[in-house]
Amino acid sequence: MLFTHRNPEMQLDKERTALVVADLQNDFLSEEGSYYPLIEDSLKAHGTAEHIEQLLKCAQENEFFVVHSPHYYYPTDGQWVAPPGAIADYLAGVDFVRRADPVSLEGFAGSGADYPEHLKKYLMDGRTANTSPHKGMSSDSNDLIKQLRLRRVEKVIMAGPVGNLCLEAHMRDIFEAGFEIAMVRDAVSAGRNEEGDGYQAAMVNYRFIANAVWTTEETVKRMKAAAAA
Repeated sequence: MLFTHRNPEMQLDKERTALVVADLQNDFLSEEGSYYPLIEDSLKAHGTAEHIEQLLKCAQENEFFVVHSPHYYYPTDGQWVAPPGAIADYLAGVDFVRRADPVSLEGFAGSGADYPEHLKKYLMDGRTANTSPHKGMSSDSNDLIKQLRLRRVEKVIMAGPVGNLCLEAHMRDIFEAGFEIAMVRDAVSAGRNEEGDGYQAAMVNYRFIANAVWTTEETVKRMKAAAAA
């Protein structure tokens, strides 16, 4: 049996909707980033970075809530002794989203953990909520859900450069917490391995789980319409 079911269209309500993004950091989006080579082809193929900025711009101009979940590691995280999964084991061997300390910004500016300069006007605008870091893939270790709940958000639009890992794990957390979710299919990317394409894997799972899977163009139109209502 081929799953072809389409649920009723997700309707945006500006006061109850947030744009949720993850991993908008140099290590993912900069050509010098440690994660970038894993997703470079996918980023370029889907115009992911450009589409993410379009969503952030639309959210800022129309005053939607924006919540960003960054990925940081501190020196004390090197004390972990439990064996990690495959991608975590790989990333432990490269200089990935590292910070000197939770309360220090020493060496942070321009580092792989920092935000790309052209996105700072959105992520550091005084309105966007940058959560505590997620340490694996899920938002289970940070305050993302709390940030949404305390804003009385019920619906989220999601985008980010690692669509099949961090973003999908965040999506599953948000789904289990009872939110409606729209995934933006061309504002995500993913890597590949010998089993196949992580982007296609993400699309398959989004179709099974999310309330909607939209393009950036469609999402922006819906956000503007909701803001004007």
